[in-house]
Amino acid sequence: MNTDDPPLKCLTAFDATVRLESMTAAARELATSQPAISQRIRQLEDALGLPLFDRTQRRPRLTADGRSYHEEIAGALRRIHGATRRLQARASARNRELSIAVHFGFAHLWLLPRLPRLEAAFPGTEFEVLPVDQLWGEEMAGADLTVRFGRFAERGVHERPLIAESVYPVCSPAFAATHGIEGQLDRDAIARLPLLHMDDRDPRWLDWPRWCQLAGLSAPPRSARFHYNNYPLLLNAAIEGNGLALGWHGLIGPLLEEGTLVALSPVVERTGQGYLLGSPHEDSAVIAPIVDWFVRECGGRA
Repeated sequence: MNTDDPPLKCLTAFDATVRLESMTAAARELATSQPAISQRIRQLEDALGLPLFDRTQRRPRLTADGRSYHEEIAGALRRIHGATRRLQARASARNRELSIAVHFGFAHLWLLPRLPRLEAAFPGTEFEVLPVDQLWGEEMAGADLTVRFGRFAERGVHERPLIAESVYPVCSPAFAATHGIEGQLDRDAIARLPLLHMDDRDPRWLDWPRWCQLAGLSAPPRSARFHYNNYPLLLNAAIEGNGLALGWHGLIGPLLEEGTLVALSPVVERTGQGYLLGSPHEDSAVIAPIVDWFVRECGGRA
């Protein structure tokens, strides 16, 4: 005789058949087929080593062992069923909390404008947005979802490319009109126009000298510079007409669409890096649809 405990689905099939006095009715209650119920009861009998029903009659009747066995397990099955339903009801009444750790610029320019759509797409889930400056940290390590900037080839096991890097100059429409610029910038325009700089020495990000090098333009002159300590502040300065800023495609789309900023060229693309979306729970039934939502919002691919 098999000494392992029988599977729960076999016990519930047996219990339903006894209560409803029919394998067909048990199949309806358990949303399965009558042959499946019969097979589960056979499996239970094999595990126990003796028959539970007398099948010599037209309608299966419980044997004495079957009746005794059902009396012993029925109460336990009712308690399991009741405890499960109570916990499910408590979970459905309680909002799920999900944390998203994202780099500062992405949080303010991409995620926060879309947060109402995200909340509407997943009612019952409360999202906590954690803007972070560091590449990794406690917030990143403990978050349910992360968005960071890095090289795609060096992504973690649970990360996928979200937005590939594409960078071009942007400015306000008034600034463009005042300085007579449109379309492609040349080395003379770069040399004479005020450039807005980030106070960031992180080699992952393009600054004006490296962008000019990749764009095939002379490096800008080393004049007095005011450095902004975060990207949203720098873009606000560009919107106010203080100079040219570097714009990351994917982050500044709404600003371009509404005409707050205008895009210039050339465009520098580094397809091997950009924003990465990660989650240690990407296969869970809760997280996977949210991961898919982020991917769709970014056009379906990096």
